[in-house]
Amino acid sequence: MRRVGWLLGLAMLFGVVLASAADCGCSQGVEPPCYVTFRSNELIEFSAVFPLDYFIAHSTSETPFALGWMVTAADGSVVRSVEFDDVVGWMTDFIWDLRDEEGRDVAPGFYRIAVLTTAGPVAADVRIVSCCTPCVACWSCCVCSICPAPGGLCPCLRGEPYLVLDVSSTRSCCLFTFGLYIEGETP
Repeated sequence: MRRVGWLLGLAMLFGVVLASAADCGCSQGVEPPCYVTFRSNELIEFSAVFPLDYFIAHSTSETPFALGWMVTAADGSVVRSVEFDDVVGWMTDFIWDLRDEEGRDVAPGFYRIAVLTTAGPVAADVRIVSCCTPCVACWSCCVCSICPAPGGLCPCLRGEPYLVLDVSSTRSCCLFTFGLYIEGETP
């Protein structure tokens, strides 16, 4: 009986060491100095903001317009690019569904979202963490994750435009969902 206990303890220790060596997808390599974290099941809503002090600092009264938006990976490769047929107002909300040009979900990691405007690009860095792969229990999907929570604010420079990032909506994290519907009638 003691041998079984020792073997079980050794197997558990080996599992913990193996899980920590596998990293479970939480470490993303080189981090940008400032970023906002989102889960891979959250759609990111963003818009460019040109504060009043932008017009004063740049001595302009010309209103910037959005020409399109793009998302690039940490290596600089274009993940998604949207170009508008006509210019739109800079306060327009856009949504990135965390999919690339082919409609495939992007991998967890760092990305840069940029709104292309007539005044130049306005960009922000985001970190996408998996909603399915928890940092502690790599063997199961939909277990509570100990990865960093979404959110965070990056400081903006006075007189410079910035992006406002928010969660637009979420989709199911798991491959399947379970719903229970009860229907009844009263006499």
